[in-house]
Amino acid sequence: MSTEDIVVAATERLFNRRDLSAVDDLFGPVYVQHSALAPDGVDGLRGLVSQLTEANGYELRRVLADGDLAVTEGVFTGFAPVPLVGYDVWRVSEGRIVEHWDALGPGAVPAPSASSAVAADTDREANRALVTSWVRDALIDGGDASDAIAPDVERFEDVTYSALHTVIAAGDLVYTRSEGAADVPVIVNDVWRVADGRIVEHWGLVAPVPANLPHGNGSF
Repeated sequence: MSTEDIVVAATERLFNRRDLSAVDDLFGPVYVQHSALAPDGVDGLRGLVSQLTEANGYELRRVLADGDLAVTEGVFTGFAPVPLVGYDVWRVSEGRIVEHWDALGPGAVPAPSASSAVAADTDREANRALVTSWVRDALIDGGDASDAIAPDVERFEDVTYSALHTVIAAGDLVYTRSEGAADVPVIVNDVWRVADGRIVEHWGLVAPVPANLPHGNGSF
């Protein structure tokens, strides 16, 4: 199975079917957890899934796969009094998921526009380079890179970006996971759509860095 197929199967089997056998089939043997929801390792994941009930569910809205990494964008129910938007990053090695990062927050994932529902077949590497430069040069270093983004594209103006940790490019869509601050330390999840050498659409989620984690791996 491809990276995308593995991750899609894992989210469906874990969060909708509550299928513990998915842990044995698709994860580990080493599994590094960065989420605040579970302890480290496959046993920590197995413990989380065993506690899920019929009230828990997951609606996958989009997946972007890039080599051994994939990001899933969707909505979790039953984990809090309100639905939670989730951006989950998964690393796959030799057909199994071996590392996971996430960010959850209340809200709703915007319905993809017709142009961004599926990553278009464009120059992935050029788009990766453009967005990486935009985040590093403009958002982190404060330089003028206004020619990289269309003037009507809304972004997270109240966030101070400090580090770029992950870039996942799939066609005309590029996901970036950054570290920043907005009164408190935050995880910044951005999805950027590129057309004709310019960023033309943006959405994402800013979530606080969890104050406490059930492992020593950190959020990043």
